[in-house]
Amino acid sequence: MANRVDNGDKMNSSSSFHDDIYGQLVVRETPKLLTSSVLELNKALGKIPDVEKTAWMTALEKCPELCGEPFKLMFLRFANFHCDRAAERIVAYWTKRLELFSPSKAFLSMTLGADGAMKDDDKALNIGFMCLIPKSDDVGHPILFADPSRFPPERDHPSIIRAFWYYIHAALESEDGQRQGLVVVIYAENSTFSQFDARLLQANVLSIQNYLPVRMSAFHICHPPRYFQIVIPFVKILMGGKLRKRIKIHTGKKKKVTEKLEGKYGIRRQNLPTEIGGGVILNRKEWLQRRQEAGL
Repeated sequence: MANRVDNGDKMNSSSSFHDDIYGQLVVRETPKLLTSSVLELNKALGKIPDVEKTAWMTALEKCPELCGEPFKLMFLRFANFHCDRAAERIVAYWTKRLELFSPSKAFLSMTLGADGAMKDDDKALNIGFMCLIPKSDDVGHPILFADPSRFPPERDHPSIIRAFWYYIHAALESEDGQRQGLVVVIYAENSTFSQFDARLLQANVLSIQNYLPVRMSAFHICHPPRYFQIVIPFVKILMGGKLRKRIKIHTGKKKKVTEKLEGKYGIRRQNLPTEIGGGVILNRKEWLQRRQEAGL
């Protein structure tokens, strides 16, 4: 059984609560919990056979600054402080990161520019299929905005998957996002059936399910196109039972959809992109440039 260092085998009401909007279990953090959990996580990592954690051991050697306490806390929060589960996820994360980014980039910081792991993925990033909205919702969930209509006919799948990892990491810079989860608002109205990429969707879903330390609170699919009725059964099967429950579909006029997102889910209209009827003009290239200048 996975370790829960704050309360033995069971969480009680004094150590956890549920997110009122999406029902995510959130652990109440204390300095004692954080310190003891990191110690227990280190023990759990030590118990994993070396042959199963070669990428993690290489990361400790080549980029120890990327493997410290803030990194470990992301995985502990993802796992609700189940230390064995967090340890297994860390090992899986580095194994996949090494595969996806290759030995030449896997152990670089997840940043833009010549010294970062994303240095060869400018084209995929500049597609602009995803962007981090400047403000979170009323509860503190970071919001990623996705527009599948921006996918070009020819796609470099590995590069786009690396870009997806980058966007998730950008959202996880928020500790509230680590604790409570992320929200994805998907504006699908202008996408075409040819832009539905099952292979890419599957790869990103597997990243969420098996590798990244991310809790997905909701996928708000807004203004789905006609072809959506054909693909949604496949999408739900692909996403599995847990993620499937996080899908929220919104149809109707833009005002109706934005009012629902604000009234029911705390995503204020003025913080949504203009594409969906909100007040934020997204400049994706400018966002990337600002992050690169900030060393992010």
